[in-house]
Amino acid sequence: MRILFHNPRAIRLVGLMIVMMSSMITRAQTEELKNSIIEQRIEEIAGTLDEGAELDYTNLFEDLSFYFEHPLNLNTARIEELRELYLLSDVQIISLQNHIEKYGFLRSIYELQAVDNFDMETIRNISYFVTAKPTLSMKDFSFKTFTKELNHDIFLRYKRTLEEQAGYIADEETGKPAFIGSPDYMYVRYTAQYRKNFRAGFTLEKDPGEALQDGPDFKSFHVMYSGNTWLKKVVVGDYQALFGQGITFWNGLAFGKSPFVLNIKKNALGLRQYSSVQEGNFLRGAGATVGFGKFELTSFYSAKKIDAGVSLVTDSVFTDDAVITSIPLGGLHRTDNEIDQKNRLHEISYGGNLKYSKGSFSAGFTAVRTEFDFPSAWDGDLYQKFDFTGYDNLTAGLDYQAVIKNTNLFGEISRSQNGGIAWMNGLVASLNQNLALSAVYRDYDRDYQNLRTNAFGENNTSASNEQGLFVGLQASLTSKITLTAYSDLVKFPWMAYRVDAPSDMTDYLVQLNYKPDKKHEFYMRYRRKQKEQNSADEDLLITYPVTTLQENWRIHGVYQVHPNLQFKTRAEWVTFRKENSTESGFLIYQDLVFKKVGSKMSFTGRYALFDTQGWNSKLYAFESDVLYAFSILPYAYKGSRVYGMLKCDIRRGMDLWLRYGTWIFTDRNEISSGNTAIAGNTKSDVHIQLRIQF
Repeated sequence: MRILFHNPRAIRLVGLMIVMMSSMITRAQTEELKNSIIEQRIEEIAGTLDEGAELDYTNLFEDLSFYFEHPLNLNTARIEELRELYLLSDVQIISLQNHIEKYGFLRSIYELQAVDNFDMETIRNISYFVTAKPTLSMKDFSFKTFTKELNHDIFLRYKRTLEEQAGYIADEETGKPAFIGSPDYMYVRYTAQYRKNFRAGFTLEKDPGEALQDGPDFKSFHVMYSGNTWLKKVVVGDYQALFGQGITFWNGLAFGKSPFVLNIKKNALGLRQYSSVQEGNFLRGAGATVGFGKFELTSFYSAKKIDAGVSLVTDSVFTDDAVITSIPLGGLHRTDNEIDQKNRLHEISYGGNLKYSKGSFSAGFTAVRTEFDFPSAWDGDLYQKFDFTGYDNLTAGLDYQAVIKNTNLFGEISRSQNGGIAWMNGLVASLNQNLALSAVYRDYDRDYQNLRTNAFGENNTSASNEQGLFVGLQASLTSKITLTAYSDLVKFPWMAYRVDAPSDMTDYLVQLNYKPDKKHEFYMRYRRKQKEQNSADEDLLITYPVTTLQENWRIHGVYQVHPNLQFKTRAEWVTFRKENSTESGFLIYQDLVFKKVGSKMSFTGRYALFDTQGWNSKLYAFESDVLYAFSILPYAYKGSRVYGMLKCDIRRGMDLWLRYGTWIFTDRNEISSGNTAIAGNTKSDVHIQLRIQF
């Protein structure tokens, strides 16, 4: 015993064991901890996105929720499964596999401290989702185990804005409102899952303003099998496909430029089931992945109808007299015009990916063809001169990734049917125990054309008309203080939306984090973004771009004031300068999270004050919402924001969420415009959700 406690390594091991054991005891005591941990991960990752981005976190939540309840075995986990945690870099994943290959299987997760590139923070984060015990697989499959372990999940959700919007008020001339349906939002989702091997489910959704005469406006279903034999995956119904670094084909969640400067590499997970409600960002059909030795082949086919604006024109280029004028992505069918655009366009996509993997190196080839039954035509705006036109498009690309010592290299090059090229190369390197570097250089031609892309950069959804160099640094100044910073220097060789000339952009960020323990965290952030935008001078005969400058300062703190009560406080300021005008604004909010161990009730709430001089000085903030609903809302103009959410565990396997939120503006008597306009200065909403598990 004396030898043990005079050994620093042994002392660290014992300390780590105490931390892990205490977390597992707490985990066994309350189901509430699971949602708390996962929501924290969601909020952290939401913070990595460009502010204001609207992305779907459903797959991420489902993966982390599954691994919380069925911890991933580190000894036998595949690289794809480790990437699904979104908590490990490829350098850490390869270090783990090399450690196991050299020293044998881990006997417990406490041994992770001996693995290269693993620090205490990483170990603590993944400890809730991993184990070193033997995993189960389809080898022990039987009808008895299937029926016993098949988990069922049902969600019933309702939401409504309480104030009356203009679209629901009858027109004086026609006597009919613009919106054909009620202001109620309704959502039903069912999922059945057996381990990570089998999953099936459906989703039904009605948006506010949509009618229910023909049933829910959006209907989705999927069936997916995953295995470790030669047949890796099979998916039927609605799904997503994620390949390479997002240039050639990617229609799911992806992270980009952020204060988390080491999270710049995309984790291509291939085929994934789709169970969300973003009505345009999925495939509908079937796909499969098979593996032979070091090779994996994925193929897929999708055919579905999508919303589109179609016009009759006289055009000598195309034989038809109808062309696509727009492809709305909102999935809303509330008005006559929106209903006319519903399912007007037939989209067919098919293709595949061939991947070769050996050790820490992998390379892939992806090719996808997309076909429409109506052509897309150039509308005459110069900034859209090189956008996709025609009936079909083919994109093909090569990607790679490799880990060399403590450096992860990755990249992709892609070509569209018209000859446009887009490529990028990047690296994430651990320079020493306290310093890490990331870098990405991208060069996307102005005529690269792709409707299913999500590449690193400012124009991530088009991967065109952009050249840029991103460099990020993360330094651990002490065991409790971390400094992160990045710079992004970008050129746009052609015109862009609201920029009638080639332009430049610079983006700098510095953030200092102080984390004294696992219950408290504080950070300060400064961001400076300079880019160009057309002049607002209406007297000009020729429009030309001028420089705009936006600066943000933020102070944020998370602190435990009582074992059952956590506070989150933020203060943020912004200034936006353009020509001779300056807009400024601020946002201050106080969150509280009340969770008593052993209690069936928990409460989350916020009170916020904001004052901005216009839309250019708006500020974004993440808000807690019911399970699988995510909110990153803009705070603009002048007023206050209050919301509160109560969660109740009715009984084992049944949870109820009740959420109320309201905006109170002090500088206006009308909110929004058009059909969503509200007469008055308040906008309130209620959100109710019931979850049943069995």
